[in-house]
Amino acid sequence: MIEVAKIVKPQGIKGEVKAQPLTNLLAVFDGLKSCVIDGVERKIKSISFRQGFLYLCIEGVTDRNGAEELRNKFISIDKSLLEDVAGDEFLIDDLIGMVLYDLDGNLVGQIEDVVDYGAGDVFIIESEGRTIEAPYVEAAFIRKGNTLVVDRARFDEVAI
Repeated sequence: MIEVAKIVKPQGIKGEVKAQPLTNLLAVFDGLKSCVIDGVERKIKSISFRQGFLYLCIEGVTDRNGAEELRNKFISIDKSLLEDVAGDEFLIDDLIGMVLYDLDGNLVGQIEDVVDYGAGDVFIIESEGRTIEAPYVEAAFIRKGNTLVVDRARFDEVAI
C-alpha cells in the first residue's frame, strides 16, 4: 500500500471530504473504486478533482460528523495501481534507499529523501557521512533499467 492523498477537511454536510493529492500522477484517481483509510478498506462512491484537490464521497460516510472523523487521515491504494499509471517514471517510494554509482562504478551515495521545493525534485543523498542535496537533472542522473547512474561531472555542477 502507498499513500496517495491526505484528507484535509469535510466538504459540505453530506459526508464528502476534501483531500490533498500526494502524487503528481493524478490519473491514478480516474475510476478509483476503493481505497484504504486507517487500515480499513473503503468503497468510493464518487471522486472528482477541482482546483488542485480531490473531493470524495466514501461509502458509509453520510454526514459532516462522519467526514470529520476522517480529517488528517491518509488515503492509501495498492502500489501496483500507481506503478501502472507511472509508466517509466520512478516513484519516490522506489527512489528512497536507492544506492547511486557514477558512470565509472564508484559509489556516490544513497538517496535518503526526495523533497520538492516547487521548482522540481531534490534528492537528499547521504555520502560518506555528509548530506548532499542535488536537484533531479536528466543530464546528471541517467536511467539504467530500474536504477539511476550519476554523470559525476554534471552531478558536481548541481549538487550542494
